[in-house]
Amino acid sequence: AVVSTQSTGGALRNDHVMIVPTNHIKCQQFLEPNQQDDVQKFKRALRTHNRTSKKSTTVFFERSVSTSHMQVHAVPVPRYSVNDIKDVFYTFADKYSLEVQEIPAGEDWQDTVPPGSDYFIAEFENDDKLIFLCSQKVRFPLQFGREVLASEELLNMPRRVSWKECKISKEQEEHDVKQFRKAFTEFDSFKGGDSDSDSD
Repeated sequence: AVVSTQSTGGALRNDHVMIVPTNHIKCQQFLEPNQQDDVQKFKRALRTHNRTSKKSTTVFFERSVSTSHMQVHAVPVPRYSVNDIKDVFYTFADKYSLEVQEIPAGEDWQDTVPPGSDYFIAEFENDDKLIFLCSQKVRFPLQFGREVLASEELLNMPRRVSWKECKISKEQEEHDVKQFRKAFTEFDSFKGGDSDSDSD
């Protein structure tokens, strides 16, 4: 199974959510077909929730580098256009000399990534995706997704790039989780499948 879990303890925002498998799976490449379906259901629900309740577009990102358990982050961003958000990803890719491949909506991004290869993927409201293949030549910045979204161009919260700077009290965690669950219930096709968890 797959669950939607609030990214407490390291969230960029209090509505920063992760999609994670309940069993031990490194990344989306290794999900079973039924798990892939569950991930897509959560993505659709989160997009609708953020668009309707937050007036925000949703950016999903996953890093398979230096991790042993899949985490697909879902972060609401004020309603910039998809192209504006992509431009920021490209700017940071240039900063770190990263190779980027754009995958249009409707195409399978996994055809671009050799099985077992390390990658970073960003996915947008219109289902377009950016794939960053990780090579031995360039060290991939582990906080890349957070750095892009926290930048002045988007969420404008550069101090929150490191999840360690985002720690909150247990009371605040419980409050945020309760508020998210209440707001998300009407959009959640799984009804009660989300739980709280720490970010890496």
